[in-house]
Amino acid sequence: MTAEEVVKLKPRSADKREEVLDIASENFLSKGFDGTSINVMAREAGISKESIYRYFGSKEDLFMAVVERELSFYGNGMLETTNNYEGESLKQALYKVAEATMHLVSTDRTLALRRLVFQMTATGSKVGTHYYQAGPDVAYRNLVQLFEYYKPVSDYPVDKLSRYFLSIVLHRVVLQRECGVRGNMTEDEIRAHCTEAVEDFLHGFCKQA
Repeated sequence: MTAEEVVKLKPRSADKREEVLDIASENFLSKGFDGTSINVMAREAGISKESIYRYFGSKEDLFMAVVERELSFYGNGMLETTNNYEGESLKQALYKVAEATMHLVSTDRTLALRRLVFQMTATGSKVGTHYYQAGPDVAYRNLVQLFEYYKPVSDYPVDKLSRYFLSIVLHRVVLQRECGVRGNMTEDEIRAHCTEAVEDFLHGFCKQA
């Protein structure tokens, strides 16, 4: 998989520090930490290696800055998954959440970010905590609010409903993508998957929609 396939960034910023972050994102997300060279990034940015170290104290600091920025994009995307559901049925609202979440979480870019986060976490970094708080935890809390708004009749409290719903929507697909047994999903595949997930969830966990 090429960097272009993994990373689709906005045009590089005129601000040099942001340009370095754009370049670093492309390199880290496609090559990982060990495969990324400060010298190569400096050449791509048209600056010296020393200049990169002036912006960021070390390669690890630059790595963390990239992950933190990616997490902010990811967190903002998760916040949008449960907006504007008032006036719709619970089924319609859950479908919108499922579809938006699938579009965000199953992308090559998000999967590459997860690999980076897990790599750092395995070496003792706290970035895994930041990732969880910016992504999965935001999704859980937003869904709790959605279920509190609709108040479906269920044997389960809203916090469990939120966890079970996201598990039904994401678990198998994300695992397949991470294991390389499934490629990018087409729009038709996403629609079919989300429709089935919502219907199964409502049938199994809610007594009325």
